[in-house]
Amino acid sequence: MNKKIDIYKNQKKKLIIDNPKKVSVIIPNYNYEDYIIERIDSILMQTYPIYELIILDDCSTDNSVNVIKEKIKSIPSDIKIQFIVNEKNSGGCVFKQWEKGFNIATGDFIWIAEADDSAENNFVEELIKAFDDPEVILSYCESARIDGNNLLIRAKSDDLYDMCRTGEWNKSYIWDGKKEIIEHLSVTNTILNVSSVMWRKQDYKEIFEKAGEYRVAGDWYIYYNILKNGKISWNCKPLNYYRKHGSSVCTDIKAEIEFGEICKIQDDISNLYDLPKEIKDKQELRRSFMYPLINKKGDPMDNRKKIAWVMPHPGKGSGGHRTIIQNVNALINAGYKCDIYVEEDGVSTSQTVKEKVNSWYEKCDAGIYVGFDMKEEYDLLFATGWQTIDFVKKLPAKKKAYFIQDFEPWFFPMGDQYLITENSYRYGFLPVTIGKWLSYKMQNEFNTSSKYFDFGADLNIYKPLNNVKKENAICFVYQPEKPRRCDYIGLKALKIVKALKPDLKIYLYGSNAQATFEFDCENLNIIPIEKCNELYNKCKVGLCISASNPSRIPFEMMAAGLPVVELYRENNIYDLPDEGVLLSEPTPEAIASAIVYLLENPEKAKEMSDFGIKYMKDFPLDKGFKQFIKIVDDMLNTKYDEKSEIELLYKKEPFKATEESMQAGLKQIKQEPIYIDNHGSIYRFLRRVKHFIKKCLVKLKLVK
Repeated sequence: MNKKIDIYKNQKKKLIIDNPKKVSVIIPNYNYEDYIIERIDSILMQTYPIYELIILDDCSTDNSVNVIKEKIKSIPSDIKIQFIVNEKNSGGCVFKQWEKGFNIATGDFIWIAEADDSAENNFVEELIKAFDDPEVILSYCESARIDGNNLLIRAKSDDLYDMCRTGEWNKSYIWDGKKEIIEHLSVTNTILNVSSVMWRKQDYKEIFEKAGEYRVAGDWYIYYNILKNGKISWNCKPLNYYRKHGSSVCTDIKAEIEFGEICKIQDDISNLYDLPKEIKDKQELRRSFMYPLINKKGDPMDNRKKIAWVMPHPGKGSGGHRTIIQNVNALINAGYKCDIYVEEDGVSTSQTVKEKVNSWYEKCDAGIYVGFDMKEEYDLLFATGWQTIDFVKKLPAKKKAYFIQDFEPWFFPMGDQYLITENSYRYGFLPVTIGKWLSYKMQNEFNTSSKYFDFGADLNIYKPLNNVKKENAICFVYQPEKPRRCDYIGLKALKIVKALKPDLKIYLYGSNAQATFEFDCENLNIIPIEKCNELYNKCKVGLCISASNPSRIPFEMMAAGLPVVELYRENNIYDLPDEGVLLSEPTPEAIASAIVYLLENPEKAKEMSDFGIKYMKDFPLDKGFKQFIKIVDDMLNTKYDEKSEIELLYKKEPFKATEESMQAGLKQIKQEPIYIDNHGSIYRFLRRVKHFIKKCLVKLKLVK
């Protein structure tokens, strides 16, 4: 259930200030009787003294005027109040109301607080600090998004302004307005909501009047023109509540108008400043989001290319499914129409699967359907795993592709299942792989053209944290239900490490499977990705084992500054850099030796940490998304017959076991049955049994 925002709870104590800055608050209102009381209260409850409140009603047709008049009666007399009702509606141009408010205001600093938004009690207290610098003319903060019932939609709005997921807004800053224009406002309007902004009062009459010529981007025009002659302050705390609901003013603006205004402002700024190539690339990317929506001859959606995805049933914590959804979203943002078809499990409906996807991975705007009843004709159809191949073979599409994240034959013993899975690469589907190694394998073993996109990390999530204390600890990705994670070998290695370093704290994470362990450790189970980053920041070494395709996790660990130990195998040496990870021979003793080496050589660990952070700055998720979108463009528009030159990235020798680790390992040997890894097949069998039982219960109407 979404959290409900209640500004009336935990009200903060008002500040006593001898000579406060004079803050005028302008509330432009039109038909927001349902929200205007909370909006006024959000201003009256500010911890910083409010000098003046100006309420402007734009000829509302609801009961707003009476509600406001009644509310004003209860407002303390120490606040100057003006309530002005227009005799005639301004015609939907909000900037006329902004200009009117500025002309009336007598304070030195202005807050335009839109009538349907809200704010934390310390909004003004936090934002007014920036104006101690006389050159700051705009001070704004992060916005949380809420719906019409005050339910929290998203705690931050970086998904809307941080288009390339750079993480530039993770820290507060004050810098020159020209820098803000070039690096941010030249691409898109990164100041999403005027309610999040405080202004130094100046004469903006000409700018406001010119902004009225825009239907969508007038506020963007205002901000970049104001910032030509001053500084901007950004506060990364979500102090503003930005309400999104069906009655928002601009929901019916046509896409072609928006596209034209984006191009106009980008071009205007390009003419003003010499923009670097990376910024011009971002401008083009921003425009590309709108290209398919522009079709003045008819329905703006008609000319979108249509892509279908056939996907195994989702599982909680599945990195493979998360990667699929991320790339589906990237295509949607680039203007493609995407639908996802999910294998039947006998229980789930299309709606419940969509809820799983949105809850477990990220919100996805694709159509999501259970079963393989195609809803329309598709330009491209993606298989996403060996079990989807037979369906994709017989489903209609102009072209068919294979989204390959792992060399799946290695999931099975040599036999029918191995060969059936290996044969999935022999049906002529156009392959696109995550990482270089799989493309190398497709080209060299299956003689097919293949293209890849690079592994990356969400740098908004995975990053160094200054407020997390480093512990004498290591962490291990423990996922016993996935044989490729080699939990048996990993635990044996950790047992050796614990014998050599008794004071070391060991964290396991990644699975909710219940288990007991032969050494002292803490099993965190499945944790949110934000908690993963926190874990990486407090540990000294991260152990991640993948016996098949490289895992995304080592890249995320590097982005957080955590030195990584992995296996030296062919799957890792094409994608992992030799300065950021330590690849060991796949024996418990060698893995343990690599971990101990990093623990005992903090200089080397620090060197790897620094390298990993710097290296991953060049591999944000957005880079991989751009590569993938380019590959899909090539699939649809070219013969897709080029082969890539792929070379080794990890060029060091594998780390070998030390004598100390060998001896510690020998001491732990005891008489026990030979280990046979069959828990993967057991897990899959039990999952099928669970689905069968639930299906029966549904038919008997014993459960819903």
